[in-house]
Amino acid sequence: MRIKYLIFSIAIFTSLYGQIKWYNHPELEWQTIETEHFKIHFHQGTERSAREAAEVAEYVYKPITDLYDFKPETKTEIVIKDVDDYSNGAAYFFENLIEIWAKPLDYDLRGSHRWMQDVISHEFTHIVQLGKSMRFGNKVLGAYVQKLGYEDEKRDDVLYGYPNEIISYPVAPGVSIPLWLAEGTAQHMYDELFFDYWDSIRDMLLRDRILNNKMYTFEQMNSFGKCGMGNELVYNFGYSLVNYISENYGDSSFKNISISMSKPFNYSINKSIKEVIGITGEQLHSEWKQHLKEYYTKRVSKINDKNNYIIIEDQGITNINPRWSPDNKMIAYLSDKDNDYFGRTDLFIYNVSDSTHKKIKSGVKSIPAWINDSLIVYTKLSKPDKNGSKYFDLYKNNFTIDENDKIKIDEERLTYGLRLYSPVYDKKNDKIIAVNTYDGTSNIVVGNSDFSDYEILTEFNDGIQIYSVAIYEDQYLIDAVRNHERNLYLVDSKSGELSDFINVSWDVRDHNYKNETLIFSDDREGIYNLYIKNNNDEGYITDLIGGAFKPDISIDGKVVFSIYKDGGYKLALMDKIEIINSLDVTYEDNNQYLNRPTSPLMDKQFDGLATKYQDKMTGPFFFPRIMFDYETVKPGLYFFDNEALRSLSVFGGLTLNSRKDLDLSLLFDYNKNLLTYYFNFYWMSRNTSRDHNFKRANGYEIDNIVYDVDYMYHLFSSDVGSRFIYKNHKFWTYYTYNSSRQFYYVNMFQDLNEEYVEDFLFGNEPTSLYFKGAYDYYHGHSMTFKYEYDARSRHFLYSMIPSKGYKINSVISYEKNNIFEEFRVNEDFGSFVPYLASHDTWRFIVDYNKYWKINIKDGKDFLALKNNIVYSFLSNDDVNDFVYFFGGGLTGMKGYTYYEPTLQGPELFILNNEISMKLFSDKTYGFEILSLSALSIGLISQTGKANNSRIISREWYSDSISNSLLSEWFETDDINNLEFDALDKNNRIPDEYEDEIVVNVYGDNPDNEETMEELKKRYNRFKQTFGISLKVFGFSFYSYPTALTYELHLPYNDNMNKDRRHYLKILFDF
Repeated sequence: MRIKYLIFSIAIFTSLYGQIKWYNHPELEWQTIETEHFKIHFHQGTERSAREAAEVAEYVYKPITDLYDFKPETKTEIVIKDVDDYSNGAAYFFENLIEIWAKPLDYDLRGSHRWMQDVISHEFTHIVQLGKSMRFGNKVLGAYVQKLGYEDEKRDDVLYGYPNEIISYPVAPGVSIPLWLAEGTAQHMYDELFFDYWDSIRDMLLRDRILNNKMYTFEQMNSFGKCGMGNELVYNFGYSLVNYISENYGDSSFKNISISMSKPFNYSINKSIKEVIGITGEQLHSEWKQHLKEYYTKRVSKINDKNNYIIIEDQGITNINPRWSPDNKMIAYLSDKDNDYFGRTDLFIYNVSDSTHKKIKSGVKSIPAWINDSLIVYTKLSKPDKNGSKYFDLYKNNFTIDENDKIKIDEERLTYGLRLYSPVYDKKNDKIIAVNTYDGTSNIVVGNSDFSDYEILTEFNDGIQIYSVAIYEDQYLIDAVRNHERNLYLVDSKSGELSDFINVSWDVRDHNYKNETLIFSDDREGIYNLYIKNNNDEGYITDLIGGAFKPDISIDGKVVFSIYKDGGYKLALMDKIEIINSLDVTYEDNNQYLNRPTSPLMDKQFDGLATKYQDKMTGPFFFPRIMFDYETVKPGLYFFDNEALRSLSVFGGLTLNSRKDLDLSLLFDYNKNLLTYYFNFYWMSRNTSRDHNFKRANGYEIDNIVYDVDYMYHLFSSDVGSRFIYKNHKFWTYYTYNSSRQFYYVNMFQDLNEEYVEDFLFGNEPTSLYFKGAYDYYHGHSMTFKYEYDARSRHFLYSMIPSKGYKINSVISYEKNNIFEEFRVNEDFGSFVPYLASHDTWRFIVDYNKYWKINIKDGKDFLALKNNIVYSFLSNDDVNDFVYFFGGGLTGMKGYTYYEPTLQGPELFILNNEISMKLFSDKTYGFEILSLSALSIGLISQTGKANNSRIISREWYSDSISNSLLSEWFETDDINNLEFDALDKNNRIPDEYEDEIVVNVYGDNPDNEETMEELKKRYNRFKQTFGISLKVFGFSFYSYPTALTYELHLPYNDNMNKDRRHYLKILFDF
């Protein structure tokens, strides 16, 4: 049995283990604030956010726990961090832990709310609602069925063929709540809780979908895995449906549905909804959808879109932040039209004269600022700094367009770690103005025109969130959130003092001021429309069913803006401004937008004592599992535990079958330093039996002498090492020790006839013999350096069909391999001892992947091309074939078995080419336990070749070469038991005799016989295979990703290998 099986014994549970932590942030010093029900952990620079979080958490505790009649068993841990310009929250309900990034959310698909109040109420609702829904408590997280299947072909020194089937599938998840319900209840507010509400942007998204008849089915709402804004629509629709349930069936329905879904054998939300409110989920969805159609049809009945604009960009779903160039000939804007996620934007230039669009730079965020007609300043998320933090910084781009209409780009990074976004150029004072955010609070920063000496103008420390800045006379006009929704404020350009400019109960945003004209977007009527004010007049200039945002006025009075229409933000151009009578801008039943709730916690901060943080493990947690492996059933479990700050983590597993085959695994990560240190331990035992006859030295078998042998193998592997990352380049250094030991228990029986016994045996002479022994057959030590760089572009089907970029992996290791060769006599003790020969070598592997994308159907669909080159090399080509590279099977050329003799050696080259296409995505087929959402098909061509190998042939003969000549070549008289290198690497056999020796490197099947000459030609030829792949992605039990890959491969230039080979994987990712 080979040590390599350890890798596949853990391949399944590594998919459960999750993502490796790379950035440990040892520079952070952590403290804790403890309240009655919470522990708030924060690092230096986040105390304001932590104290607000503590106040909010205690405020929301009672209404949320009362609603669900569920209280966490221990104090909920809340971790506040501000190490990236990233906004999110995450609830790990089984750990009773919440993570929150302090930077407030700036998201064009939701309204603007005070961040800490919004996110705390949202995530703690997850803790409680999902906690109420747990089936087996918070320690047992679910059960899995797993399977390893193997190739039929194998070597004599292994127990099974190489794996060709890997399956891990949940069968009894601890929680199975559809995503629309989980996210809908987390956003739903009630009388005692109003830190979020159904705002007019959420209303816009839902209204647009209903009126365009593009609502999700009930099944589509159950899970994520969607492109564009698809996942956000699950939040949106879920929020609306939860509100509908609340209004018609009461808030108590949510607790009762959670109780129903916690029953051990209920995985159907349809069943639970019917049990609680009397109709199925499908019926509820139909009822809700019909209500929305009637509701929105009535509300928009008086809207009269003047169509006083033209659409100049409708590709993608995010076309925002347009800005006129100083000469009015170009418009800079951001668009996601070449990407798959909402908000993943690039900078484009629109040429007004010829209506062309040119991409300037990828990854640009917030509003661009023109300095002159060819120089733009903008924000990008910079590469990680030395601690791994990714911050917003300013960049300038001085671009030119030549006579061939090609753009020359000259980008320069201006700031380093200043966290600046939304730049604007103050031409009068020759200054750059921008916004930064620390500890959940925004401030205005002013820099010189040479992009140096940035100084913070304001000194806000109250959680205000600033979105953009405009130059207003000699002051700065900002749109910002202090409570709910945005309003306009003036900032004194000298003192930084703040004063109200437009402070109303509705939302006012996206302002711009030019030529004594102020333009902005507001939703006082429930829909965002553009509003203009100047010395002569004021009023709305749009009346839309969707919404109008982010306007900019040209010198000659043209307005460019973003319009939300038919599922996305498009770019629109208005040539002439005409004021619309405000009485005509009407959206029925809009009172909810005129009376927004106000938080009572605006100026409150928890004033308790902060103490030094103490490490706290959150588990342990368990996953029972049943493993089907080499035709046995192996029950077992996985377990894991995490420290609350993820500074320590432990993951392990074990299985045991009726043969007493035991698998043990333990992985430990220590993440407190810049480098992560880790230790991995694997132990396997295998038991098997084999009968065989006694064989004489001349090869003759004695059929009445039988050996009944029981074998037990112990395999141990461990590695200890460290890993770190620098600017997305990943490095590992580790030492590995491997050991394999064989135990044997032998019963020898001699079957004698009665006459022989009577004539020759005397007394109690035995006819059987028992003996046992053990020996090590492999010891290995290696030091390894590994490098990886992943520059693939993110795609919503990222692992299913990577379509752009490249990825490189490389491994360099020095190995000291000691492999059993023979038993030798120990002269001191007169006994036989195993001799392990040294087979030391350097090992080199380079694996390069390149991904391409070919758009079809106007870019809505595409072909994905993948080129992969793998080159592997051993410095010592005389090593035992135990440590060779093997080029077939699941990890190589899949038209061949893993142990294909003609694809093994100390040097291996494989070229893979694959073309893939998605057949559908964003769909839902199936039922509640399993739904499929994406399907792709691929064609695969592989070419490969090994070099410098030995192939040991145990089956051979020659009808024309004498034994004496063979004895001379091989320097032995025991020709009958000769096992020799069929490739004759040491040139023992003269070339002219190679066509006279027949070998069989596959066993004793005469159909596989060939001459040495034919074998050499086959070995030295580039092998080629062709295959097809089918990939299916979906979700099991609503939220468990399920990725199925089936492949069929066939060699097409090898007369000895003609069989089709099948491969199947069902895991959590591709």
